[in-house]
Amino acid sequence: MSTKQIQDPQTGEVISLIPVTKWYDGTIMTDSKCDEIIYFKGTIEDPDLYYKRYIEDHINVKWFGAVGDGVHDDTINIQSAFNFLLSMRDVRENSNSSCNLCCFIPDGKYKISSMLLFPTSCTLKGASENGTILFTERNDIAVLFPTYDGTAFNTHDNPKVDIYRKNKEYTIIRDLTIGGNFYKVDPYGDRPAVSNSFGKGILLDKMVKVCIQNVAIDGFETAGIHCNESYYTCISDTILINNRIGLLTTKAPIATTSVSAVNTEIRLNSTGIIMTDSYGGYFTNCLVETNIANYSDTIDFSQSPDSSKSIAVTLKNCQNINFSNCYFEAHLVTIVLYSSQSNVFSNCFFAPAAGIFMEGALISPYLVWFYGNNASDNKFINNYYLSSDTTETLSPAHKFFTHYRNTSSGNVFELTTKDQLDKFISQNQNEFDEFINNNWKENAPKFICDGSNEQFVDVERRYIIDKTFGITSERPTTNLYKGQHYFDSTIGMPIYWQGSQWVKPDGTLA
Repeated sequence: MSTKQIQDPQTGEVISLIPVTKWYDGTIMTDSKCDEIIYFKGTIEDPDLYYKRYIEDHINVKWFGAVGDGVHDDTINIQSAFNFLLSMRDVRENSNSSCNLCCFIPDGKYKISSMLLFPTSCTLKGASENGTILFTERNDIAVLFPTYDGTAFNTHDNPKVDIYRKNKEYTIIRDLTIGGNFYKVDPYGDRPAVSNSFGKGILLDKMVKVCIQNVAIDGFETAGIHCNESYYTCISDTILINNRIGLLTTKAPIATTSVSAVNTEIRLNSTGIIMTDSYGGYFTNCLVETNIANYSDTIDFSQSPDSSKSIAVTLKNCQNINFSNCYFEAHLVTIVLYSSQSNVFSNCFFAPAAGIFMEGALISPYLVWFYGNNASDNKFINNYYLSSDTTETLSPAHKFFTHYRNTSSGNVFELTTKDQLDKFISQNQNEFDEFINNNWKENAPKFICDGSNEQFVDVERRYIIDKTFGITSERPTTNLYKGQHYFDSTIGMPIYWQGSQWVKPDGTLA
């Protein structure tokens, strides 16, 4: 038996067919198993033969009738391709056979009218990020939903979850755009007063091991990516733009953990990132900028920051979320640490938005809100803080606010230059006064500046390491504290700061 070529009934391309006697699950071929997509019945010249399409490394949604012209509803066709991939995956798992589990979507604009269920441990690959577009006009669906068993109801108790963990296989989604009902609509334009709560680009529900690579997600009323009770999620080289929330993680009741994002752009959403009840997250070389889309109202500084625009990152009840080498620009509040502990921001760039006028009053931006109870033990290490306003009147780059000063403590800023330390102290004097007046000085954020050998601890400025030796003219003159000692080599003896003057060991004036 030899191969033969025919014209594909869907695409018109010439395809090669291979003679077979068995279906992909190992059962004997019959006429009923010929779908004219993958399996074909012989023609009048060979009526007793069966053929299988030659598949190099992927199946193609256009084999299943997808058009990609932006008009035809391609939902059923693409779902048929996904269903075939699901059955191939399960056959491979049960028989220990090898086959490529990749679905390819050529460039085109594919209209989607209901949620697409994509099988886990498979790869979904577009031709190009800007050329392959899955879009919906609905505001009440998630376009893409990875599924273990072909249903829209994942569970961590599903035995397939353990199978795919052991195989160390990731579900991969790459090289395409996913558009919502506000796809390519001006982010500054009007939005509905009340949005539907389910418009999402990708919904990862109770998922394990998903990679999202080189994907653009635009125009969803709830979130670009929503991770619920999921872990080992890797996002890279992706753009989340013009959504209510760029990246959303939630708990119900199991926490979402181990979310990482690398080289990812999160801009022009209402809020860039909201993580709730999560831990062990890592963000590296990400750009989070100008998240002010009109899905949400402008932040009200007298209210909770929930559901407000112009916030870069909100961490709510989170621990050990790490941002390194990231770029933050143009937000009224850059970071909200909402009852969150032990999170780290290191080697990042921070530049706030300009202040805004509300009811005739200037509302200044904040670098950080320590919000809620026990927003504690967070660290900002070797970051650069820049204001577009040289006087830092309209856009101060160093302001913070602590909601519950009596329960939030241990927050630390490690700085490299004296100038940054000076600005943090001067721009937050009112905040420091509140800590002093309420006898909570020890809870105030601490500032450590190695560059000038200074620290600002318990709302007092002092040297990290006291200057302890030198001539009379080199005696310390600032940040002095009672009992501080200094060996004055000019007079050849130790002296001590008595509180108002230097004295010798015998108590006389030095």
